[in-house]
Amino acid sequence: MSTSMPFTEPEHQGPAGRSDWPLTVLVTVACLAVVVSGWGVSRLLLNGGPHDSPTPLEEPTQQARPPRERTGEPDPTDAEAFLEAAAEHLRGMPSLRVDYTQRRDGREAGRGWARVGDDLDVEFEHFHRTSSGVEVYRYELAGSGFLMVADQGLNGPTLLDPPTEADRLLSSVEFLLATLDALAETAESLETVGTEEVRLPNGTEDAAAGTQAAHRYSGTFTTRMGGYDAETGSNTLTRLSDAEFDLWIDEDGRPRRLSYDTADGVGETYDYHAAVD
Repeated sequence: MSTSMPFTEPEHQGPAGRSDWPLTVLVTVACLAVVVSGWGVSRLLLNGGPHDSPTPLEEPTQQARPPRERTGEPDPTDAEAFLEAAAEHLRGMPSLRVDYTQRRDGREAGRGWARVGDDLDVEFEHFHRTSSGVEVYRYELAGSGFLMVADQGLNGPTLLDPPTEADRLLSSVEFLLATLDALAETAESLETVGTEEVRLPNGTEDAAAGTQAAHRYSGTFTTRMGGYDAETGSNTLTRLSDAEFDLWIDEDGRPRRLSYDTADGVGETYDYHAAVD
């Protein structure tokens, strides 16, 4: 593991002059892990939260599930097949970044970004800011488990052991894949709306803004939305049924944007940025 860990939040995500406490803490942890060749000493620094003794993972969770089998290239007019192929395409990308926003009652309830790729010093990293301004960083560490840092609710960097279902989903590459997988598996009333241009805003680091021609699909599905409880220092999952969605998939079969909302005004928008556009 390299000690030059890119754990700083993108400039557009926060106010100028913000303290780089996650970077300082995590670089210190990484240096100790390298020097000691494992987490024997690092654990002593990471016992301030609700999880004390990490159970090493046998291997990272990336690409945990095999891709769906299919033959030939799907026709964009076959909405179900094209959607399933897009979920498979997303799972096969070697490097991926997602920027997202969350909504409740029509207002922003949170936002963040997550990414995975060979250029990172961790298997996965995920930044989230709640509507009240609490900042949360989640990481998957190769062979060591899941690490979370928050400026409220936790006493320093915390290894999530044993990890809850929410911990595993929000701290691994599955966070980037799960919503589209849920859509492919539970979509109902699926319709092809047409072809139109979708503009993605600037994303994490070098994920530049751009406009893409994409096929748009709509329907309803069942999914789960992640969150953070600053009072307990816990990750949360909320099940959402009958969420109405719009999904944009480009000509190459890559998902570009997914936006959904429930009748109660709860929803999210994901913008998908490949390594090279």
